[in-house]
Amino acid sequence: MKHFAYRSMAQLRLLGLILTAMVAGTACSEAEKSASKPAVPVTISGSMNGEEGPIKEAKLTATDSHGKVIATTEVSGRSRYQLELPAGAAYPVIISAIYPRSTKIEKSGQGEIKAVVMEASNSTVELSPRSTTIVNMALARGGLTLENFRAASASALNLGAGSGGGSGGGHGGH
Repeated sequence: MKHFAYRSMAQLRLLGLILTAMVAGTACSEAEKSASKPAVPVTISGSMNGEEGPIKEAKLTATDSHGKVIATTEVSGRSRYQLELPAGAAYPVIISAIYPRSTKIEKSGQGEIKAVVMEASNSTVELSPRSTTIVNMALARGGLTLENFRAASASALNLGAGSGGGSGGGHGGH
């Protein structure tokens, strides 16, 4: 009888450990979901610089990880922008700015700069040729994962690609 009781207690402890692990796993999973899909809108702001300096006229678009346009705005007369990303947006989000450009070689046309916001947080994200290089390199590596983003950022910094650029700290964006 003692053997049976001891065995039952051991099984109960094991069951308790398994249930605790399952609850902890669910809590982590829920925390990850809420981090990647915020319950409140997120404000992204920053400046825009092209190859020829500050960009003062642009149409900005935010596209979520599913390719859906989730926010747009237009800027005229200033090189700073602000976008409000809706609650529930799927991250990472690509912020792109299409702007008119005029160079000595090309009289007219459009330029595009972009950056990525990896996680939901109010951030300052600078759009520049360097941030565009980072996005393109991460996409070429297989997608906008944190690992690809970090590798692309390191590569772009080593190459000295573009001018200016960078982002608010952490995983905010480039």
